[in-house]
Amino acid sequence: MNIQSVCVPSCMHTLRVCLTIFIAAFIPAVVQAETSQQTTSLSLSQAMQQTLEQHPALQVFPLREQKLEGQKKTANLRPAYVVGADIENLAGTGELSGVKSLETSVTLSSVLELGDKRRSRVDLVEQQTEVVRVERQIKALDLLGEVTRRYVLTLNSQERVQLAEVGLELAQTTLTEVKKRVNSAVAPKADMWRAEAAVEQAKLTLSAERRQLETNKMLLVNLWGSYQPDFKSVSGSLYELDSAVPFDTLFEQVQQNPKIEFFATETRVRDAQVRLARTEQVADLTWSVGIRRDEGLDATAFVAGVSIPLFSRQRAEGNIEAALAARNEITYQRQDLLLQLHSQLYRAYLGRKQAVESINKLQQVIIPKLMESLKQTRSGYQRGLYSYLDLLTVRENMLQAKRDVIEAATAAHQFQAEIEQLTAQPLADMD
Repeated sequence: MNIQSVCVPSCMHTLRVCLTIFIAAFIPAVVQAETSQQTTSLSLSQAMQQTLEQHPALQVFPLREQKLEGQKKTANLRPAYVVGADIENLAGTGELSGVKSLETSVTLSSVLELGDKRRSRVDLVEQQTEVVRVERQIKALDLLGEVTRRYVLTLNSQERVQLAEVGLELAQTTLTEVKKRVNSAVAPKADMWRAEAAVEQAKLTLSAERRQLETNKMLLVNLWGSYQPDFKSVSGSLYELDSAVPFDTLFEQVQQNPKIEFFATETRVRDAQVRLARTEQVADLTWSVGIRRDEGLDATAFVAGVSIPLFSRQRAEGNIEAALAARNEITYQRQDLLLQLHSQLYRAYLGRKQAVESINKLQQVIIPKLMESLKQTRSGYQRGLYSYLDLLTVRENMLQAKRDVIEAATAAHQFQAEIEQLTAQPLADMD
């Protein structure tokens, strides 16, 4: 079977569903009621849904949006009105003694903002809200990638446990055959002791693999805040992968990665900051109106005043230059990140390709030859043609080849998860 021509039926279909829904709506998927109950097998979709719903890192974004909504309300406010009162010639001496020359003024004042400052403040907060939206996308992709990696490691442990069980069974079968030859006085007792030791070693290996499986299950459920796995196994197969996508196509998809989109939204934030800084070139007008009462003249009059600061354009130049520099910096940061993503994608692409080639070679050539060799060596050992060492060597070679295919398949899925995280596009189905 050619691994590259098969579509994975177990581990990645869910990633397409969960990722597409989340990226389109930017809200966590709703966990179905049955996922909270004890299950025999956990699917990748359930793992992703629970992580998106319950991981603390995603719970902060609604709070950030709420914070920005409050800032937007504040930014949209007009300057406050100020009520003031002045009292002059109070409690003086001579002609100003008492209240006979008292002058009292009551005023209402405020600032008339010019240069569209209020709209610029609101626009800046709105662009910052878009940044939070993209940051949420980035964090969700990171979490989905981590879920997939831990899910694959759990699949890896399940396969290694099954292989360890096969290894124990083979060791016990070999021990039975060795005992027959020893009892027939055609093999030394040393062979029996070595075979017995091999059985004990196989038991230790099985115990260690089972503990590692429980560890990986715990690491998986920790992603949605659980402290105890509520499933017995995870569904899926390590040995089925989708066909490879050309590298150029993948790199085009990388340029749509939310991390790249982040720079577009960050650029819009910087543009809004530049516009806000430029509004400071237009000075605000401070005005006041009021009533003045002169007790000495027994008269009342209206008063009004305006003031405007001078040289506002020159004073704003420094902030404008700083905002423009920050805006231009984003361009180079984007180029730098794109180069990093290209290198990361290329490494993952070649790593996946090598892993798939290893799987094909191991499954189609190496393992079948070793299994046939083990069969013939066991038959020859029973007839006295081969030694126990020959049988042990072939058996261990076969088990190691099966471990190698497990690790190669795991590496292929890990590289695939990395590519999917970089491109925000699932390559295969796995559920």
